[in-house]
Amino acid sequence: MNLPMGQGNDGGARERWQADFQADRPLRMEIEAVERILAGIEIGTMTCLDVGIPNPVGSLSLRRLGGYWSTVGWTPERCRRAAAILQEEVLQTGAGGELPFDDKQFDVVVVARGYLTGDPGRDVVLIQECHRVLKTPGYLVISSDYRKRANVASLLARRSDQSPNRGYNERQLFDLLKTGFDVLGVRTYCRFWVQIMRLMLDAPDRGKGRTTAFLYWIACQLDALLFFTKGYQAIAHGRRKGWRERQPLGVRHGMHISESVLRRSRI
Repeated sequence: MNLPMGQGNDGGARERWQADFQADRPLRMEIEAVERILAGIEIGTMTCLDVGIPNPVGSLSLRRLGGYWSTVGWTPERCRRAAAILQEEVLQTGAGGELPFDDKQFDVVVVARGYLTGDPGRDVVLIQECHRVLKTPGYLVISSDYRKRANVASLLARRSDQSPNRGYNERQLFDLLKTGFDVLGVRTYCRFWVQIMRLMLDAPDRGKGRTTAFLYWIACQLDALLFFTKGYQAIAHGRRKGWRERQPLGVRHGMHISESVLRRSRI
């Protein structure tokens, strides 16, 4: 996408962020997955919040869908650079994931990959915060690493300190969200070769050039042959309801209830 004219004070910075966004195929896949979900919601004039998108061009991309958007970041530096590109105030989340907004302020909250840690005891705090700032019925769209069994990609991830064990599978995401949300769907993206490239090439705040974009393009072509496999990143969305602690889920018709619900509501 092209940034609107007049956004930001440094044209060179705008160009760098745009080039990085175009080269960062996993982030683009995440934003595209979010956009497909939001297109189904038809956000129109809704109030929306994006949390933790690492490249502000991703935030701009979501704004093209309509709605009135706010952005929060998780470090002072990310907040400053996002504010420079978005030309608006960008607040910082609290150390425990607290969101700096009043109750029931938003219709939609989008949480980028990287906020969920894979520890339900910690992550439920963020889910509660999203529930608090959402209206009823509001929508939560949240990304996570997808927890898979041990394989080549996960072994490489452990060596690079990017273990996918931080993430959740479909059932675990359902269990994390079900207390405050009706889970509408979970899907995965970023298959084997794109994940391998991400682990090899990705580094926080490092510029991404044409070589990175070309390698991701090759990875996407290879992953097209793996269409029958699940990806290494997941995205879930749900509709806010009253917060209510539930009993552990049981089994219905030979399958876990979460599997039954998600099978009926695939994205």
